[in-house]
Amino acid sequence: MDRRSWIRSIVTLLGVTGSAIGLHTFLSPNRPTSSRTYRVGRLDQVFSQGASTTVHLDGKPVLLVRRTEDVIAFDLTCTHAGCPLIFNAKGGRITCACHGGAFDINGKPVAGPPTVPLTRYTCDFDNGDLIVHIAGAMS
Repeated sequence: MDRRSWIRSIVTLLGVTGSAIGLHTFLSPNRPTSSRTYRVGRLDQVFSQGASTTVHLDGKPVLLVRRTEDVIAFDLTCTHAGCPLIFNAKGGRITCACHGGAFDINGKPVAGPPTVPLTRYTCDFDNGDLIVHIAGAMS
């Protein structure tokens, strides 16, 4: 085997290997590797009924909206391009300044490019404390 054929074989092998790895990554489902639980604080001390607040949990901005005695929590990262989102309490919309996307109070896309709903986190209560469960990093 001459030098040129050997190099061509190596380049072909690297290309096939890279394509196989890329295809595997593309076709593999993203699975959370872990879940974390955060004790945010006493519900009445965190925010009042009907109010909203943003907290950072696991490095993620999370919108908390209190409805009577339950709380909903959303990841404040746009599902279109990963831009930060802003909650407009008066309009009841979660908006993205990057590309004009908007989500309703249930996290469903209502305007702009996003087609995937916001990630919603589970909220529980323990002796009056608000507990938020955040899914781990995707693998």
